Amino acid sequence: MHDESGRRRFQMLFLFVVSTGDAAGHTLVTWAIARRLQEKGLRVGFVKPVGTHPVQFNGVWTDHDALLFKTALNLPEPLSEICPHPLSDEAWKDMGSPEILNDFKNFLRKLSTDRDVLIIMGSRHVFFDDATCPLPDSSFVPALKADFILVHRPRTISKSIYSILSIFSLLKDNIRGIVFNRVSPSDLASLRERVLPSLIQKGVPATMALPEDPVLSYRSVRETGEILKARVLCGEGSLEQPIASMTVGSADLPGGLLIFKRVYNKIVLLAPDPTGNEKGPLQSRPLAGILLTGGRQPAPQLLPAAEKAGIPLLLVQEDTFASLERLEQAPSLLSSRDEAKVRRFTERMEQDNGLHRLLDRLRLPR
Repeated sequence: MHDESGRRRFQMLFLFVVSTGDAAGHTLVTWAIARRLQEKGLRVGFVKPVGTHPVQFNGVWTDHDALLFKTALNLPEPLSEICPHPLSDEAWKDMGSPEILNDFKNFLRKLSTDRDVLIIMGSRHVFFDDATCPLPDSSFVPALKADFILVHRPRTISKSIYSILSIFSLLKDNIRGIVFNRVSPSDLASLRERVLPSLIQKGVPATMALPEDPVLSYRSVRETGEILKARVLCGEGSLEQPIASMTVGSADLPGGLLIFKRVYNKIVLLAPDPTGNEKGPLQSRPLAGILLTGGRQPAPQLLPAAEKAGIPLLLVQEDTFASLERLEQAPSLLSSRDEAKVRRFTERMEQDNGLHRLLDRLRLPR
């Protein structure tokens, strides 16, 4: 469309953020991009049509990312519109591809009112069908004439190149940038110096390669307690303390906390090393908190000791090893309280003007 002066008049933009799976981190990428677009003065909406991490909120099922972005982006829409299909259902079972696409377009048209950009967060993999929706993200992107950003976590460089070129050959008119995320330190130099330039020569918008950052995967004491359905006995003000590691031993207990040596059913939560040396001795790390396992009420002297040390003390019903197993199996999910993580990640995206180049390629409204 053009205005009377002949200049192109930009309409509202559909922006898909999709992933090639493998815990690539496209929730964090989506959050960083959405926040920066808001800072540029654009009215940003968000929708995740198909849920991948169902959660209950106020007795209603929704998707974890829908709940996150409703709060983080201050969205007025109800969760039922931000994620209309949080669980596998029969909504599209008997519909053909044209009907599904038309139904999806009508839904998005309503949701995009008074928006400059509507960010659509894809499911787990750009090419894979989801149980809820029989069409993959790769079908929706061209049908909506949407821009899309691909988030990819490289495991094997040769397989990564094949995947990227396959996606580019199919959706080259829509792709605006590729974020290689969570890159192994051993592969980072090769990816930046050889692979990205080679892809760019082929016309592929390989925008940036970001190294694996352990800090972004740290759970807080609060999240750990929520996973285990723990009861907070004290230390509510320190629940956002990050956890770098856990131990069932007592060698790391300082001073007044030595009394916890008498407690056999516990998990000691250790904060990151203050020097940044993640391979340093555990004894050098401050405590983030203590989990008392097995559901037994603590002895009277334990609570004052934890309060004096200023650390959270949580009571868990499951035994120690069942608790550790649950934590190991539970995926780490972002929360609206994780502003520090998105700021840190945004700073990494901004290195060498990577985030600027990525946004500059988008067909944003003027």
